[in-house]
Amino acid sequence: MRTAPNLTTRELEVLQLIANGFTYAEIGEHLSVGIDGAKGSASRLMVRLGALNAPHAVFLACQAGILRGRPGRPPGPPRRPLTARQAEVLTAAADGAPLAVVARRLGITREQVSSRLSEGYLRLGVTHLPRGQRRAAAVETARRRGLIPPAKESAA
Repeated sequence: MRTAPNLTTRELEVLQLIANGFTYAEIGEHLSVGIDGAKGSASRLMVRLGALNAPHAVFLACQAGILRGRPGRPPGPPRRPLTARQAEVLTAAADGAPLAVVARRLGITREQVSSRLSEGYLRLGVTHLPRGQRRAAAVETARRRGLIPPAKESAA
């Protein structure tokens, strides 16, 4: 049976973030080390664990008892906020209008609207939902986080 290698505090932090699904860019931003610093820490921990890649490192760390299963892990840092364009498109699409209508409102193509919404769904963590529920969940999440303006109150 293999013994668990001693990982540095930084390597453990990077491993935890990788296990939570964060990209190297997000890890670098969170740790204030940049993407190269995040990749370097990840590379060192993969060598110590004897892993072929990042998912394999997470698997080996779970087997070695370095990481616990998903339910016991604390959540990672919040995902990157929406870009200005993603927030603008999500705000314009918040009323549930078809993509073509949103595209006309913003003076862009339907494909650009679809692409910005998809990117926003990924950043907001709603891609696991069925397609028909993603936009509403993204709007609700973005409003709750203050990334897009709140819904306008209708006059009674």
